[in-house]
Amino acid sequence: MYQYRQGHSADLAWLQLAAAAAAWESLSPEERTRMHPVMVAQRAALQCRQVLAAPGSALIVAQQGFQPVGYLLLAVAPDGSTEEPTALLIDLWVHPAHRRRGVGSGLLAAAERGVAGLGLRKIKLWTGLHHRPAVEFALSRGFTPAGLIGVKDL
Repeated sequence: MYQYRQGHSADLAWLQLAAAAAAWESLSPEERTRMHPVMVAQRAALQCRQVLAAPGSALIVAQQGFQPVGYLLLAVAPDGSTEEPTALLIDLWVHPAHRRRGVGSGLLAAAERGVAGLGLRKIKLWTGLHHRPAVEFALSRGFTPAGLIGVKDL
């Protein structure tokens, strides 16, 4: 049985380790050949601190007993097209031993309740097309593609 709660400052050390794992998993195989894991971990930790310092941000933690097993990091920002306040799903990660057990869905449902409670009408996320599990998760939870950012190596 999993519980979902708001994150707090005592979660920061665990969050930074989990965010490093999430960031590494999100890289394409080609990107992993160019990036050092320590650099990826440092960037992930910085992103966590920056997001959590922003007004309207939220950290939701999934735990089993007293052990954190997943998290969702959320920010609020104006939509790039409409300027409407929009929730941005910055990161969602579940420890591999707890995947495919509904933890990610539970985290997303908790975030959706919180976002709706703030009167926001939209959650956006970005994931690389190479990260098939994330794409499939998003599509199966009602997210629809809303464009594509192309990258061209020179």
